[in-house]
Amino acid sequence: MQVGTGLSIAAGVALFAGVPIGHLADRRGPREVQVALVLVTAGLTAVYLLVTQWWQFVLVATVIAVLDRGAGAVRGALIAGLVQGAGRATTKAYLRSVTNVGMTVGTGIAAIALHFDTREAYLVVLYVDVATYAVAALLLARLPHVPPRPAGQGLAMLTALRDLPFVAVVVVSSVVTMQYWIIELAIPLWVVNQTEAPRWLVAVLMVINTVSVVIGQVAVARRVVTVEAAVRATLLAGVLFFAACAVFGVSGQVSAVLATTLLVSGALLHVVGELAQASASFVLGFELPPEEAMGQYQGVWGMTFSISSFLAPTVIALLPLALGAVSWLLHDGILLGASLLTAPTVRWAVRSQASRLTVEAATNG
Repeated sequence: MQVGTGLSIAAGVALFAGVPIGHLADRRGPREVQVALVLVTAGLTAVYLLVTQWWQFVLVATVIAVLDRGAGAVRGALIAGLVQGAGRATTKAYLRSVTNVGMTVGTGIAAIALHFDTREAYLVVLYVDVATYAVAALLLARLPHVPPRPAGQGLAMLTALRDLPFVAVVVVSSVVTMQYWIIELAIPLWVVNQTEAPRWLVAVLMVINTVSVVIGQVAVARRVVTVEAAVRATLLAGVLFFAACAVFGVSGQVSAVLATTLLVSGALLHVVGELAQASASFVLGFELPPEEAMGQYQGVWGMTFSISSFLAPTVIALLPLALGAVSWLLHDGILLGASLLTAPTVRWAVRSQASRLTVEAATNG
């Protein structure tokens, strides 16, 4: 209970951290800022070894959450500085695939520590964590230097937050992004409490999702390389989520064998939609922001995941238990509706960006 409360406080404080830290990357260079963030995070992770009281845990967790949120924005700016065009979204796809592999390995290491359940085992996990941060910093330092963006009006601290069309796309994307918690939160609760399927199927469904992302994310991202393609991919994802939720809802009213078949089928539909939606998000996150303020815009774009994390526990996890199969129809409507809203909000953002470029060209000319 205390750990969960502490992590919630940390997440709340860190919600907007990506904007100022991303702005710092624009002004000082994303590689240097990223290396500094990773090194400081390594040091703070080591400080966990000294924590003996709850308030100390909350303080350390909050600072780490702020740095982690900022690191996401800086990472986006670094990718934008090193890679051009469609290669940016493909690079993000590679990172997502690798991240899933890393999470699997990390989960295995944590499981070993839980098996032994000793102070020494948990300390080893922390030592390994600190070491990985140090190695990451060394690898980042070997990347080419990305020059800071030239100072100008476009680099004002709150430029991204004042860009209402871009913020509208972020809000809509946040709703679509709630789909990630279907497999992580809703399905475990649904399988255990509302279906005849065996409980071990939850693990199988998660493995299907993880392996599919590792294998398929890059391939799908290579087919989604323009803003127009990203809008179409988001709409396709909404349709697939609609189909997956419908299948999940039916699984609560049938035998164990049929429920298992339906749940696996729904998971496959869902993960294809997830791959399409993630690929679309990579493109929109790089194509809609102005180049001269990429860091802080990446900070705002990163809020899609934070907002969805706040909304999902109620909308995605609790509704299946409260309303049964009917709740999946609500999930259908929410995700598909947000997918349909993506097109007009993106068009608004594109028009706004074109108007800004026209004004800048006239001013400079």
